[in-house]
Amino acid sequence: MSDSVPTPPLSAAEALRLADRAGAAARRPGEVPRWYGPAFAFAFAAYGLGIGQVVETGQFVMIAVLAGGFAALTGVLARVAVRSDGIVRRGVPDGIGGPVALAVLAVCAASAAGMLLAWQAGGGPRWIGGAAGLAAGLTFWVGTDRLNRRVRRSQEAG
Repeated sequence: MSDSVPTPPLSAAEALRLADRAGAAARRPGEVPRWYGPAFAFAFAAYGLGIGQVVETGQFVMIAVLAGGFAALTGVLARVAVRSDGIVRRGVPDGIGGPVALAVLAVCAASAAGMLLAWQAGGGPRWIGGAAGLAAGLTFWVGTDRLNRRVRRSQEAG
């Protein structure tokens, strides 16, 4: 015995409209996963601290190793985000290129400002690298949060 309520069959036109709505919803971009910003913030901070440590100790060969590790870690994070049906998997929505470019510039500017402030405060390479990484990471985190809000608004409007 079934507890379901019988429903009348859909007409062909109703089924096509329902399929079109489902298809549009599937193509609508998703948000960047919530863990993405904090994970990248940690990666940037660790990379900045590592670079500061390498410069302080004079082991400049390690810069390539750190850059490779940072690239591998952020690549894995991006891949997991894509597989978790984030914004990249469904396609980049219209009008998002500008805000993304501004976010990249903001990360670079924050990193430079962090380095300058640490240097002006008399910090050594460790402090300068750490400040740069921390500022870049926090700015990236804020940028992903703003991107999510923008995507959410576009989803609600469309």
